[in-house]
Amino acid sequence: MAMALARKERQIAEALHATLGLLLTATAQPPGTPEGVGPFSPGPPPMGPAVPGQAFDVRTTFTSRSPVSLSSTRVTVESRETGGGWRITGAPAERTAQPNTPIATTFSVTVPQNAPPTRPHFSRRSIQEALYTVSDGAPFHRPSAPAPLEAVARYTLGGVMFELRRPLTIIESTAPFGQNVWPLTVVPAIAISLSPARAVAPLNAASRTVKLTAEVLNNVSGTSEGTLRLEVPEGWKVTPASHAFVFSRAGERGSFGFDISMPALEDRDYRIEAVASTAGREYREGYSTIRHRDLETKYLYRDAVASVRGIDVVVAPRLKVGYVMGVGDDVPAGLAQLGVEVHLLTEGDLATGDLGPFDAIMTGTRAYAVREDLKTYNRRLLDYVRDGGNLIVLYNTQEFVPDLHAPYPGALPRTAEEVSEEDSPVEILVPGHPVFTTPNRITQADFAGWVEQRGSKFWTAWDSRYTPPLATWDTGQAPQQGGWLHARYGKGHYTYFAYAFHRQLPYGVPGAYRLLANLLSLQR
Repeated sequence: MAMALARKERQIAEALHATLGLLLTATAQPPGTPEGVGPFSPGPPPMGPAVPGQAFDVRTTFTSRSPVSLSSTRVTVESRETGGGWRITGAPAERTAQPNTPIATTFSVTVPQNAPPTRPHFSRRSIQEALYTVSDGAPFHRPSAPAPLEAVARYTLGGVMFELRRPLTIIESTAPFGQNVWPLTVVPAIAISLSPARAVAPLNAASRTVKLTAEVLNNVSGTSEGTLRLEVPEGWKVTPASHAFVFSRAGERGSFGFDISMPALEDRDYRIEAVASTAGREYREGYSTIRHRDLETKYLYRDAVASVRGIDVVVAPRLKVGYVMGVGDDVPAGLAQLGVEVHLLTEGDLATGDLGPFDAIMTGTRAYAVREDLKTYNRRLLDYVRDGGNLIVLYNTQEFVPDLHAPYPGALPRTAEEVSEEDSPVEILVPGHPVFTTPNRITQADFAGWVEQRGSKFWTAWDSRYTPPLATWDTGQAPQQGGWLHARYGKGHYTYFAYAFHRQLPYGVPGAYRLLANLLSLQR
């Protein structure tokens, strides 16, 4: 009952605010910003998110657009958390708000040194977690967590005191379109990201080394300097042991590379964490900025952590692969982690380059949709296969026409099938095929732990000269065999492969790497 009454009180108060035409704004701005005078004076300058220890001013304006005077009016800036440590100075006296006469006040604010970042109120540590965790006391009815500070206008009407609360905002420039006004957020002084987030290392490799790149973002105005290091399992060697960084302004970034040498590995994940030390503090996380001109900017946080997965995979030695990048994917990075020499093929390579030295050529995700040169010079790829090459075409949309672009007829309509359940059953149709035996023995276990889906854009019909090595299906769906087709053409191998390598490799799925190694080795 008490909750219902409190809700009704808030609704009545909001109705009163609307009836009186009350307007309350609170804008953060750099300290010492002069107050504008006159209708044509420039507004407050843009200001980014705040960082711990930062000082700034807050300009509040309260206006009543009704003919009624409001007595005992006072505007304050308050922290939403009791005892949050925010230092707010400025104690305006009570005034009577006259009709259409703004009451402007300026406050000085300092962010606590231990202020936490403004985070979404829901999170999950990885996509392996099926559900998000919601913070205690989170506002379920709101799309995001509230701003840490708010302006509060208290006034008296008819002998009763009322409150109007509005979040503290910043002005964000969207030149040349103008400006947006968003709630104030707090971000860490230093943000770190580590990539790739997942790396793999073959267990039997002669040299087990991975390269990681740490990116450091400085959010502090003025000079910021410190050191960056990696925390790795015992016995691992990191070169260099650390990097020093120096920044001179907010928004500056630096990228730092590390080579990590590993002893004998097991078939499991190993954790690596990046740590930045500056001004007596350590930072171990970063964020992705989600920004659109018409939407509030959000910051999605992630620990500065990478994992290295030891994988029991055999790769043919000294493989050289040409890759035709499509819409963009991380398959070339996955190839490189297997020790493959990868060359991104240009239009010139497709038109006149010597394709013979490549052990395999792969066309990337939806490459036929975005690479007109690929369609123009497709005949050269088929000639490469005919002369003994190994061509692997990853999944494509209907811009890829099998009757034109593949060696034998087939059908890939706009309504092509897909298999969306990541744990859907698979059936190996030709277990004796070299792609299942050499150099890695592929079993049902290699299809465990896949991410998001099996694949998309399966052929619906194909010439008898194609062999479907595998079938898979969603619940209630007929077995789908058109996601992987192999054919001999001349002296070489042609493969259409719509299974989702572009989703599995970035997450270090062992079976996907083993299958990839076998596809690349068909002509070896």
